[in-house]
Amino acid sequence: MFAFQRFVKLFEATNSPSHLSSRIPLPMASPALAFNVALASFLSLIAGPVQAEWQPMQEPAVWQSRRGDLLPGDGWIFMEALDTPAIKAAEYIRAPKSVDGSVEVEAGLLIQRAGQDQWTQRVLPMRANCAKGQLEQRQANGAWTIYPGRDGTVVKVRWICALR
Repeated sequence: MFAFQRFVKLFEATNSPSHLSSRIPLPMASPALAFNVALASFLSLIAGPVQAEWQPMQEPAVWQSRRGDLLPGDGWIFMEALDTPAIKAAEYIRAPKSVDGSVEVEAGLLIQRAGQDQWTQRVLPMRANCAKGQLEQRQANGAWTIYPGRDGTVVKVRWICALR
């Protein structure tokens, strides 16, 4: 049962006639007012995380060392990392540049798959398409194609777009 459904059932149960004698009366507080206050509080709780702005966390020392060894040049911004038994990977961006409503970046990727000693690194031309809220990768022919998104891609695109 969803939290909101539980809240409504709780409200209905406490406002049924059989519970009227067991309630503590609140001066000048009607059941409708109490419901509206509780509903507003609930909605503000669930809306909070949606409105929160994402920003990258500070780059962990282990990734900073790997990046220094594997990605060419300076100015990399740590975006996120993944460390599972199957794969270790980190994503970076640098050189954000505003171009026609998008923010173009160089994207750096470090990957080590399970059972491999070597790291793979790639630098890709990408952009945050601010109007569409998606990441795009530039192909060899110059065309932009949608880069597969994951949970959180939209908020990361918004953050990149704010760099312009």
